[in-house]
Amino acid sequence: MSRIYDNWERLVAAVLRKQQLWQLFHEQSESPSVHSEASGFSSVSFRDDDPSPASSSTYWPQIEEAVSNSQKLLSKLILISDFSPAIDVQEVIFASAELLGRGTFGSVYTAVMDNGVRIVVKRLNSVSISEQEFKRHMDIVGNVRHENVTPLRAYYSSTDEKLTLYDYYSNGSMHALLHGQIGENLAHVGWETRLKIAIGAARGIADIHSQNGGKFFHGNIKSSNIFLNPKHYGCVSDLGIANMTATKLMPTAWCHAPEVKNTQNVSQASDVYSFGILLLELLTRKSPVYVPGGPQAVNLVKLVNSVKSKFRTSTVFDADLLKLPAIREQMVKMLQIGISCITKSIKKRPKMSEVVNDLENLSMIDTRRSVSSINALVFVDDGSPSSFDLEDMLRGSAEVLGKGTFGTSYKLRLEDETTIVLKRLKDVNVSSKEFQQHMEVIGRMRHENVAGMKAYYYSSDEKLLVYDYYDQASVSALLNGKRGTERTHVSWETRLEIAIGAARGIAYIHRQDGGKLVHGNIKSSNVLLNGQRHALVSDARLPKMVSPTVWSVMRSPHYCAPEVIDTGKISQAADVYSYGVVLLELVSGKPSQHTTEGGEVVSLVEWVNSVSRDDWTDEVLDLKLPRYLNEEEAMEQLLHIAIDCVNTLADYRPTIAEVVKMLEEISGIDTGCQQSVESRLEDLLEDLLPTLTL
Repeated sequence: MSRIYDNWERLVAAVLRKQQLWQLFHEQSESPSVHSEASGFSSVSFRDDDPSPASSSTYWPQIEEAVSNSQKLLSKLILISDFSPAIDVQEVIFASAELLGRGTFGSVYTAVMDNGVRIVVKRLNSVSISEQEFKRHMDIVGNVRHENVTPLRAYYSSTDEKLTLYDYYSNGSMHALLHGQIGENLAHVGWETRLKIAIGAARGIADIHSQNGGKFFHGNIKSSNIFLNPKHYGCVSDLGIANMTATKLMPTAWCHAPEVKNTQNVSQASDVYSFGILLLELLTRKSPVYVPGGPQAVNLVKLVNSVKSKFRTSTVFDADLLKLPAIREQMVKMLQIGISCITKSIKKRPKMSEVVNDLENLSMIDTRRSVSSINALVFVDDGSPSSFDLEDMLRGSAEVLGKGTFGTSYKLRLEDETTIVLKRLKDVNVSSKEFQQHMEVIGRMRHENVAGMKAYYYSSDEKLLVYDYYDQASVSALLNGKRGTERTHVSWETRLEIAIGAARGIAYIHRQDGGKLVHGNIKSSNVLLNGQRHALVSDARLPKMVSPTVWSVMRSPHYCAPEVIDTGKISQAADVYSYGVVLLELVSGKPSQHTTEGGEVVSLVEWVNSVSRDDWTDEVLDLKLPRYLNEEEAMEQLLHIAIDCVNTLADYRPTIAEVVKMLEEISGIDTGCQQSVESRLEDLLEDLLPTLTL
C-alpha cells in the first residue's frame, strides 16, 4: 500500500496535479490515440483497495493537498479545439494510471477514468525555450489537423513543468505491433496493415511539412511514435517536441539521419531519412532502436546496403512476407522508396509529398488485384459507346493527382493514349443499391459547368468513379501554382469567367433531385478548368455516400460553413459559404488559409473580416491584378458578394441562383462570360417543367 501511495504522490505532484487534464474529451470522444515507447508497462493503481485504515489515513492529507494544487493550477491549462473538462478533479483519485514509457523527450502516462475514457499525458524533460515561446509553439502544433497526425488536446506550462495531453490509441504503436512486448510472442502482421501504416504516416508527415509556411518538421520520427488508428493507418505523434529541446540523440538509435547529432540538426530532410528507416523496419521487422530487455538494435541502412545483388534482396525481407509471392512486386517497390529516402545526400532525398505519391501508386496495385475478378464498369447513359473497359484500366499507368476528403484521385493513361481520372473512394457506408441510386443522380447531370462522370464500379472492397481528364488542372493550382513553382498571372476576365462558371455549375446541381441536391465539398481544388479555361464543378454529392466525417480533421476545414460540424450537416446554404471562400481566393489571390509569421494559422475569411472595409481595395484585392477603373469597381462588387456568401448566419446568405444573377450583372454582355443559348434554354426548361401540366 505504501508503494501505491508513493507512486500516487509522485505522479500527482509531478504530472497529474494539473488534473482535469483527464477528461478533456467529451464522453463520446471518437479516436482513442497516442502514447510512447514500446517497452513494458509499469502499472499503478490509484484505487484504495487496502483495508488498513492506518495506511490510508497516513497518505490521504498528501493526496488532498495534491488535488488542491491541481485546482489552483488548472487555470494555466490551455485547451485545444472545443474540448473542455467534464469531470471533477476528485474523481481522479479513483483512476487507474500506467507509466507507458520514457522516451527521448520525457515520460508518458495514461489514465483510465471510471467512465472508461483513457487519455495520455506527456511530461517533458527540460525544455530549452521560454513559456511564451512554448505557448507559441503549442499553438502551431494545435493547429495541425490531419487524420494521420495525433492531435494535441491541451497543454500546461510553468517554470518547472511542461505537459502535453493527447488522444489514446488503443491499437498501440507500430513498434509494439512489429516487435511485441517483452516476453511475448510476435503476432502476425499482414502486408495490407504494413502498407496502411506506411501510407498513413507518410501523409501525416507530409502535412506537417506543409505547416508554418512549409517550414515545419517533426524531428523524431520512429516506430514508437507512429500509432495505429481504428482502421490501422499510421498516425504520427510527438509532433513539435524536438523543436523545443536541445537534446543529444541516443547513440543506440539507428533511426536518425547521419547529419543529425542532436535536436538542433533536425530538418524536413532528416524526417524523410527517418521515414525511410520506418519503411525498412516494416519490410524487415527488425528494430533500429534498442529497447531495454529486448533484442539489440539493427543498423537497417547497413543491412540493406550489404545486399549487393538484386537476387539476394529476399534476405532483407521479413520471412512472413516472403511466404506471399503475390506481394513481392509491392515489397520490392517499397524497398526502393525506402532506399531513396535514406540516401546520405540531403539534396537527393525526395520530398515527403513525393513519397506519399509513390506509396499511393503502390497501393493501386492492391486496387487492381481487388477489381481484377469483378463485375464490369457501369457506364452512365451519355449516348456514346464506351471506348475502354475495366481490363484496359488495370493495364494503364497510374499517377496520383491528389488525396482529397473522400478519396484519392489518379491520372490513368490507357494503352490507346486515352487519359481519364480514376477516383478511389474511402469510407463509403451505403449499400450497392443506394450507391447505384446516387450514381444515377450524378450520371444524369449534364451541364457545361459540371464535370461529368463517365463510369463507376462498386464491390465490397472497392468503390471507383471515372471522370474525364482536364489538363488545365484546378482553380487552386491556377491561383497558387504547384508546389515549388511560381504563381502564374491570371487576368481579371479569366477570374470572373471562373466565378460565373462555377456558380452556374453549383446552381445547376442545386436544382437537381427536386431542388434538394447538395454538392457538399466546394473548394478551389474541386473547380476544374477545361481547355478554354471554363470552370467545371467536380465531386458533386460524394459526402452523401461516406461515413460522417468530423470537419476538424478534414484537409480543407476553412471551406466549411460554421454550422457544419460533420458531413451529415451539409446543406445548399453551406455550399454557398464554401463558394464564397472560392470567390475570396479569386479576388485576393490568396489560399483559403495561411500561416502568419508568428506561426498562427488564419483562414482567408477571418483575415478578410479583420481588414477595415476602407482598406479593402489596397489590402484585399490581389496586387497582381491591373487596376483599371471599371475593373476595380467590379472587383469590389465581387468582394461584397463573397462577403455575403460567407455570412456566419446561413439564413442571411444569398442562394446560388441569386449569386449567378449578381455575377452576370457585373460581367456585362461583352465579357464573353455569358452562357450559351443552348445552356440558357436548358436551364429555363428545367425551371418551367415542374409547373407544366398535361
